[in-house]
Amino acid sequence: MSRIEEKAAMLVLHLSGHQEKKLRASSLEEKLRGLEVEEMAAILNFICNKAKGKDLPYLKAYNSLPELLHSPTFNREKLFQLRTVAREKDYHEVLQMLKELPPQKIPPSEAEGLEDPLLKNVTLGHRKSLAKTTNKTVLLKLLKDQDPLVIRSLLENPRLTESEVLKIVSLQPTSPRVLEEVFRNAKWAARYRVKKALIGNPSCPPSIAVHLLKFLLLSDLREIAQFENLHLAVKEAAYQLLRERKE
Repeated sequence: MSRIEEKAAMLVLHLSGHQEKKLRASSLEEKLRGLEVEEMAAILNFICNKAKGKDLPYLKAYNSLPELLHSPTFNREKLFQLRTVAREKDYHEVLQMLKELPPQKIPPSEAEGLEDPLLKNVTLGHRKSLAKTTNKTVLLKLLKDQDPLVIRSLLENPRLTESEVLKIVSLQPTSPRVLEEVFRNAKWAARYRVKKALIGNPSCPPSIAVHLLKFLLLSDLREIAQFENLHLAVKEAAYQLLRERKE
């Protein structure tokens, strides 16, 4: 076992003690913070490659990486340095994860006009409050809300069901920021159908869609690869995974 593999194994073992994705991301940030960029990139690459083999501890660590990239440690300069190293070392998985690409479809004016007409003139603060209600009729009207703060509150509502979350992530056009909120919600992002719906929505940021591809069954991966409206980066990543699984 190489030094990088040993460090990555110890890191993943440490992370396995945290059940929450955000806690794993926070712990991972702390462990990576003092490393040189080259070593950091090598460890991330090893985690990504082990996750492809469905190694559960590495898969959990991999699932924390997008949250990690929102942390202060990974500022624009650090991300640029990591992308440079990943490109030089041919760390394909790391490079895909760090890509800053716009969604395939960006709705005009943040999908203005999608909200329920009855909520059009309701203030943001009031809509956030309504998102916590037990009134099912009101909850259904909020599913098309385009403010990520409203969706964040809605996703925490215990009355919300998976079928309703699927309506949120399947809406087209929609705001990429709304889809990011669903992805960052540990409860709903863990659901297989939610993962697949996020990948299949052209408004989903490509970095999120590519990240989620590893969790798909082979049949669903084939289906996603044939979707015409997805970002080229997502389709290429799907084809790459299909080739690897055939080997």
